[in-house]
Amino acid sequence: MLNRRVMVITFVLGGALLAACKTPAPTPTELEAVQASTDAYLAYERGDCDTVRRLTDPDRLDVWSYNEGRNSMLLLQGFCREIDGDVDGARDIYLQLILEAPDSFATQDAVERTRILKVMEQDSGYARRVDTARERIDPEKIKRTPIDRVPAEFPPLAKAIGIEGYAIVEFTITRRGDIEDPIIVDSSPRLLFDGAALRAVRRWQYMPKSGIGEDDQQLIRLLFRQDGSQDPTEEDPADASAIQ
Repeated sequence: MLNRRVMVITFVLGGALLAACKTPAPTPTELEAVQASTDAYLAYERGDCDTVRRLTDPDRLDVWSYNEGRNSMLLLQGFCREIDGDVDGARDIYLQLILEAPDSFATQDAVERTRILKVMEQDSGYARRVDTARERIDPEKIKRTPIDRVPAEFPPLAKAIGIEGYAIVEFTITRRGDIEDPIIVDSSPRLLFDGAALRAVRRWQYMPKSGIGEDDQQLIRLLFRQDGSQDPTEEDPADASAIQ
């Protein structure tokens, strides 16, 4: 019998979830997919994109079933291409996911990356904006009370394999209490939790602002923990160690 981690990963990949004497054992191809996915995500966590590229080779993935496991592996390949500076190659992977698996969790992240790559191309100041995010935050001015913080959805394969991390998001709180223009300032592992964090933060709501005044900027570290503790931690912009 497989251990619990492999059982969970097998379920996420769409294979047979083992339970004693109740379901058949997974096929060799399904077991290979489980092992390859685990190895790829652990390699990505430690920044080893060479291993990720080998494990997400198209010839290997072509024999997999079209499910969340395959989609997530393609997404990981896109992340590595983007990190390596192959923006066109990354975009091709993201567009492939959007066309092949429009309802996949991985595709939601692919949509986010496609949007951000387009913004980066059109806005020459985007990178500078990310670098100077802390300079725009004045903690003395942020007196707004959050009234609805939608939790971020944990990427399914990262959850099954045991990957943890965070994403630091900067956003505008309007006078009405709405969220506008959230951006990722930093994350670890890089890119892995960015999409989930952005989708959650866009749905947050703060108390409206009374009287006159400007919109506020906020900086939040959103945690992704296996124990479910995803409560955002408000960061002190003066604490440079908060961003790794």
